[in-house]
Amino acid sequence: MKNVYFVQANNVYGNERRSVYIPYASGCIAAYAFDNDKIKESCSLAGFVYTHMPLAEALDFVSNPFVVAFSCSVWNYEYNKALASAIKEKYPECAVIFGGHNVLRDFETFEECPAVDYLIYREGEEAFRALLLCLLEGKSPETVENLAFKKDGKYFKTEEKAFCLSEYPSPYLTGVFDSIISQDVNFSAILETNRGCPFKCSFCDWGTLGSRIRPFPMERIQAEIDWIAAHSIEYVYCADGNFGILDRDEEIAEYIIETKRKTGFPKNFRVCFTKNRTDFVKKICMRFNKYGLDKAQTLSFQSLSPVVLENIGRKNISLEHFHTLMAEYSRCGISTSSELILGLAGETKESFTKGICNLLEYGQHKAIQVYTCDLLPNSEMGAPEYVEKFGIETVKAPFSQAHCSALEKHEVQEYNTAVIKTDSLSSEEWIECVAFACLVQAFHNIGFFRAVALWLRNECGMSYFDIYSKIANLSKQNENSACSKVYRLISDFASGMSRGENGWAVPCEGLGDICWQFDEIYFMKTLEIADEIFSELETAFSQISDKADELRAVFGYQRAILKRTGQGGKIAVESDYDFYNYCKRIYEGRYAPLEKKKMLLTVTDNNVSETLFDYACSVVWYGRNQAAALYSSDCYSPEILIKD
Repeated sequence: MKNVYFVQANNVYGNERRSVYIPYASGCIAAYAFDNDKIKESCSLAGFVYTHMPLAEALDFVSNPFVVAFSCSVWNYEYNKALASAIKEKYPECAVIFGGHNVLRDFETFEECPAVDYLIYREGEEAFRALLLCLLEGKSPETVENLAFKKDGKYFKTEEKAFCLSEYPSPYLTGVFDSIISQDVNFSAILETNRGCPFKCSFCDWGTLGSRIRPFPMERIQAEIDWIAAHSIEYVYCADGNFGILDRDEEIAEYIIETKRKTGFPKNFRVCFTKNRTDFVKKICMRFNKYGLDKAQTLSFQSLSPVVLENIGRKNISLEHFHTLMAEYSRCGISTSSELILGLAGETKESFTKGICNLLEYGQHKAIQVYTCDLLPNSEMGAPEYVEKFGIETVKAPFSQAHCSALEKHEVQEYNTAVIKTDSLSSEEWIECVAFACLVQAFHNIGFFRAVALWLRNECGMSYFDIYSKIANLSKQNENSACSKVYRLISDFASGMSRGENGWAVPCEGLGDICWQFDEIYFMKTLEIADEIFSELETAFSQISDKADELRAVFGYQRAILKRTGQGGKIAVESDYDFYNYCKRIYEGRYAPLEKKKMLLTVTDNNVSETLFDYACSVVWYGRNQAAALYSSDCYSPEILIKD
């Protein structure tokens, strides 16, 4: 029997309770290949390398291989090249195959890693099986579509073709993962209910494939959900690009809910919802929220600039409809999150900073995620002509995954290609945009300053852009201020990334041995000196408001509802103004003026975070979507007593 190995090195998440994804992509390739009788008779599925295990250990694990197939992504590409080289040196006759998102559809990978014999483009199931049969029969693979190979010192590329099958065998149900699922590992799972994407966003490599959506059989999906529950897998990520785009997705959602009710698993089911069926998606999201499967609905924009949207081939829902949805979700107690990408073609410093604040203006107070624009190898944006047209400049930044161990240094450093300059955004402006975004995320979304900002916006007539620009300017102009201390720290991280010295997630003193996003660090470091920063900001904003009593009261309320380290038990917040209902009405899109009423807010907090690291994990990481940094959040079941 000839040994066939698969390598899909995934990141390990967490600190004490560590988890890793099942190598689903490789499993799909293996399941389809070994569904063939000749392959099944001739080959043995010898195993998976599914973490960045030391190269020497991985080389020992791979024994007398006939084929080693690598699934290549941004988080494992350099590791794959290093391991492939080591395998080829030890086993020169072994066929080394690369496929996946990080493999360019040309011959560049052959130059980067001479150990590679074959490249598979696009989806890999059919090409891999056909290639493996050619290798077993000693035939040349010229007839295998979506393939590049070396022969007699030359490179050859076969015809590209979009496959259309939707009944591939399941890696879960065919026993492909039986050899690893019994290991003492906390696995997370991938569920794929359909494949394909109808949209053509230039920053994404799915659009270039030009493939229609192909639904997988419902019987397979339900059986896979049963398998996941039977193996007590807690966290499941849905690989669909647009969950909710098909009517049957409601039936899938109900099956997942019913499975959790019966078995307790999965505990969490994270999806990327489609963007154009908001009412249908809301119905599914409310059901997921009720049963604790997915507590946040994502409503992404990527950019709010019409120029950028034209350049990236994207159309968003209107901001007016977005505002309505924000209010409805808030009234239903469902958290929402919106995404922006920094560095897209045509984005300026003004359009980006005003864009993030416009999300606040239209009701997204609780969660905005900002990502760097990464140049994906097979996206439209990654094409040389697109890069030249928009003056795109990139940096090869160390790839670092948030909430993964910072101490677990891999032998091989991975990199992502981050856009840090375009013809409309200088690298210096890019750094300023990063710092401003992190300020808004930490102060408003996570909650350090949110109640005050709501009051300033609605009672003093300041826009959110003016509010946070004032704080940013205060932080930049007074280097001796407490605000400046944190702002400069984040600016330094952003500057380091622009030079390729660090990634988008970094370790930070006092925050344990895992990597954190810049905005999370901004919040945690602000929390450490909260009283100093509150004092500075109260002084700064008192100069522009003639409502001195309300200003003092809202700062007092903000201080009181902010959870601190070492704090717990019975919490009581008193005020002469009803700030709780005032903020709640704003979230729900039904503003009413602040009322002067004696208010008592009480909560019981049984989760005491004694250290900043414990707080960072439980409140900022795990509890962010539930606004766990604020005692006014529904997650604390606040009780309100109005005394007047």
